[in-house]
Amino acid sequence: MLFSLKATQKVLRVVLLYCTYSFLNDSILLYLNNSKDDSDLGFILLSTFTVVEFTLFSLILRMILKKELYRKLILYLILAFVLFAGFLFYLSLTLKNSIDSISITVEYILLIAFTLLYFFEEITYPNTAFIYFSYKFWVVVGILIYSTGTFFFFMYSSSLDGEEWNNWSIINYVFTIVKNALFSIAVIVARKESKKIDEYRIQFNEQLEIFNPK
Repeated sequence: MLFSLKATQKVLRVVLLYCTYSFLNDSILLYLNNSKDDSDLGFILLSTFTVVEFTLFSLILRMILKKELYRKLILYLILAFVLFAGFLFYLSLTLKNSIDSISITVEYILLIAFTLLYFFEEITYPNTAFIYFSYKFWVVVGILIYSTGTFFFFMYSSSLDGEEWNNWSIINYVFTIVKNALFSIAVIVARKESKKIDEYRIQFNEQLEIFNPK
């Protein structure tokens, strides 16, 4: 996280923003759950998190993707999803649902599609001999595994009662840990990339001094 604050890569900065927001949101939800607060605040926080998570993940993937068509498509879909989720939020709040599983399902379908676009680009226009040498790969894999791993859990979450929700929440916990671990690997790989770039820059400057002595 400290490296992300100093990193020039905007992708890592957005990842840091997401992790910080996710931690704070989960902490508040845990407090509300322990205090047995039955207000609508928990539902509002969950619904807001869905929109923010989709927006941040989509922006990350938009920065990673190279093709302008994909980048514009993601931008339009972010706007469409915010409007769609806002409508479902109002509808669910009126019906007193505990969680909006429809918007979460749509979110994950779109995120999975966005990540597949990344792999399609890498197959079509490979940049490195090994894709896992890039920190962007680990960020995308983190998003993909988290989205696919919790997809069915959140799809059926609205039909779960309190006890079933607590029992099956382990799925979300496990894939959240995996996601954050992969994001951590991305930071480590990015640090190595940054060091290599600095080394190449130093070598290049030394070569310039040899050929152009003062």
